[in-house]
Amino acid sequence: MKTFNKILSALLFSGVCVSSAAHAEVKISGFGSIVAGKTLGTVEDPLNPGTTRDEIFTADFYDVGQYTNDFSFQPETVFALQVVADLGDKLKVTGQLVAKGTDDFEPEFDWYYLTYQATNELTFMAGRRNIPMYYFSEFAEVSYAYPWMRPPSNLYWWQVTQFNGVTAMYDFEIGGLSSTISAFYGNEYSNDNKEMNYYDKLYGGNAVAVNEFWTDIMGVNWNLSGDFFNLRFVYFQNDRDRETIAPDGNIADYTPFSQQFLGLGGTMDLAMFTVLFDMNMVTYDDAVGTEFPTYLISVVYNMDEFHPFISYSKADQKRTKQPNKEDYEEHYLLSYGIRYDFHPSASLKLQYDQFVDQGDKATGWAYHGDSDTITVGVDFIF
Repeated sequence: MKTFNKILSALLFSGVCVSSAAHAEVKISGFGSIVAGKTLGTVEDPLNPGTTRDEIFTADFYDVGQYTNDFSFQPETVFALQVVADLGDKLKVTGQLVAKGTDDFEPEFDWYYLTYQATNELTFMAGRRNIPMYYFSEFAEVSYAYPWMRPPSNLYWWQVTQFNGVTAMYDFEIGGLSSTISAFYGNEYSNDNKEMNYYDKLYGGNAVAVNEFWTDIMGVNWNLSGDFFNLRFVYFQNDRDRETIAPDGNIADYTPFSQQFLGLGGTMDLAMFTVLFDMNMVTYDDAVGTEFPTYLISVVYNMDEFHPFISYSKADQKRTKQPNKEDYEEHYLLSYGIRYDFHPSASLKLQYDQFVDQGDKATGWAYHGDSDTITVGVDFIF
């Protein structure tokens, strides 16, 4: 029986895995997804009461990949090419070039980093990689690695997902279980941030650019694997700052703050079922005490090449230092679908998503609006 733990074992931290297995000086691999979909109806415009608009479903917050009632391949189709070069003496270099429909398929280097295998247990990496936030963050774009069309976008919604920095990984066994502890540090200066630009215009702004800065990103994650489970605990913290630049060059006032991210996620294979989960809490050290509690639970039924699934994810926002702690952003996403592994290196997926916006309409926090979305796609690796 093919389980997603086995798939993840083959693809997780793909650069490291490819490097350790490579015998040639240069190894080229890649992945991609061809996905199409549409929303299915109209909804009251939450930012313009009394009017209606097409439903909008944001499948990719970071790149603002959105489905509307017009059938489109653009929001989630992606191609990626990864090159790992063995430089000898335990040193390798990895580069990953990605072209996305949301960027009109203009290729961009998402990853580039050096790997030094100091010992069999200790590995150092330096360069640009994904921040290990959620359980699926480090391979969120490799859709072949998980059962759904995408990790639930109402959890994986941050405007910064990558960083430039260093990582130290140490592998060991504990009680017969495989264990890896990683410590990381870095920064990300996201100039002309796409997601923050979208929100500025959504609320009537005219900024020429919104720059988002995450600095002193430092944390640790611990991965523990057994025969039927894989668990990962993560904690990191960083400082945040933002520049919203007006057409006349003025920069809006903004008070920097720090944030803390705490998470536990994993997968478990139980007979014919695979259970996937992710529980997280993001806390801002801002004036209102912002908190974002989020969680995901998903169950997959494995029938040879067929994997029907259901998942439920919930995101909330609270402001613990204000009298009204609850009435802000809140939504859940209920998804049904099936994955069909019709080829050793490719899978066909069909998914239905029901997004329910429970945000406070009076204060403008219900800006997503409800939506029902159908998507179909093929994921592949090579």
